[in-house]
Amino acid sequence: MLGGRQANCASLRAVMTKIYIDADCGDAPERLLVRDVNVAFAQADVEGILDRLAVDIHWQIIGKADIRGKEAVGAALEAMKDVVTRELVILSIISLGTEGAANGVIRTEGGGSFAFCDFYRFTSASGEKIKLMMSYVVELNSGD
Repeated sequence: MLGGRQANCASLRAVMTKIYIDADCGDAPERLLVRDVNVAFAQADVEGILDRLAVDIHWQIIGKADIRGKEAVGAALEAMKDVVTRELVILSIISLGTEGAANGVIRTEGGGSFAFCDFYRFTSASGEKIKLMMSYVVELNSGD
């Protein structure tokens, strides 16, 4: 099930994961890239994520990991595939020039809920590839 204000922003359909996008992506390639990376993450589509990353990607998961290089990011993503996402809610996606951000909530099959805010730096203002990701993740209580 998909929801959102913009048809072009909510045009992706997950097979098993419910995806709700309440963000106006317009026709901004950077915002579409951020949307696609988040959807690929929720669907455990490692190749779909890696295709959108620069070779020298740097991924900081604040307080948990500092990962450098596409191969290392791929290994980290493979290790995360055991967590099955039941629902992805993207509340906002913003971008300006070579930087962007997204925030939302992921709910897992195991009953966990996590709020996230990801910051991105692109290789160019046209959002061709992501060269830096900084992820803040907070586990939510069942009432949140």
